[in-house]
Amino acid sequence: MELVLFYYTLLMLLVSILVAAVCLSAYLVSRKKTMLFLSVAFAFYFFDISLVFQDEFIVRSCGDALTSGYLVVRSLASVVTGGGFVTAFWVLLCDYLNETRRTVFVMPPAIFAIASVAMLVMIPDGDLQRFWFWSIRQFYMYWILLYAGYSFLRQQDEAERARMWRHRALYAVTWAIGLLVLAEDCATFLVMDLASVNLDALVFSAEHNYAENLLMLVIGVAAVRNAVRMLSLRFERPPAQGGSKQQEQQIIENLNVFATRHKLSQREREVLYLILLGKDNQNIASEMSLALFTVKVHVHNILKKTGDASRQELIQGFWKMS
Repeated sequence: MELVLFYYTLLMLLVSILVAAVCLSAYLVSRKKTMLFLSVAFAFYFFDISLVFQDEFIVRSCGDALTSGYLVVRSLASVVTGGGFVTAFWVLLCDYLNETRRTVFVMPPAIFAIASVAMLVMIPDGDLQRFWFWSIRQFYMYWILLYAGYSFLRQQDEAERARMWRHRALYAVTWAIGLLVLAEDCATFLVMDLASVNLDALVFSAEHNYAENLLMLVIGVAAVRNAVRMLSLRFERPPAQGGSKQQEQQIIENLNVFATRHKLSQREREVLYLILLGKDNQNIASEMSLALFTVKVHVHNILKKTGDASRQELIQGFWKMS
């Protein structure tokens, strides 16, 4: 059984670092911040799982001779790694929703860190302490899901709602597995006491937490699919005449959201669409039956509203958001 758990943990480590690497590659190509945040999340999760190996090595090497200093450092390391990967998801959501309020951005990770330390200090050593310590991480994830749902319900712009609605399946699955994570913690620490490695102040084991591992695998699959799609699109060199069906579909899906955020007129949206397909001003003028000077004015206005210095920056800005 121990050998199975050993290779299971290795597999989770491998998956975490591969997802982080693929997402980082997609970010370097597209400069899309979502990919960067996903890469950071899975890098933190890699180190979170690595702590399991550290615990097992220490226990097998030293037996019960674990110093209080080690326990303190180990607990704080878990706060950093656990808070790191969940906070990366929170930052991702804030960026996706174009949330710029500093208070909303900073408060959740600060509360998580304070609450985690408080569980270690205020609750006596035992299963109840371990349960609440690990559950703080789950409540942080629930906050992210609740905020995402609230943002969708209060969103008035139909284009934004449609953009968010496309992720409904992942949202529902994340909720379902997220509740399983809490249920597994309840079973492990409050009902059956299944922990295999006891470090006095906290319990850490290769089995902790199957449901959480499953949740990260689901998110990882979704992240890799999105990254692969990103890598398949040419970012730095958009096609000179039109684009692939995949690229055109993604432009259509995100054009209204981008245009609404930057308050583009209907005519400017039409010009932007052709710019994103790689057409120059003369081709845009011919296709839209407009004077070349009129097209230049529209392009100038688009660049002014988006704050971009060139068409290339405009195109890159669009793909970063999409």
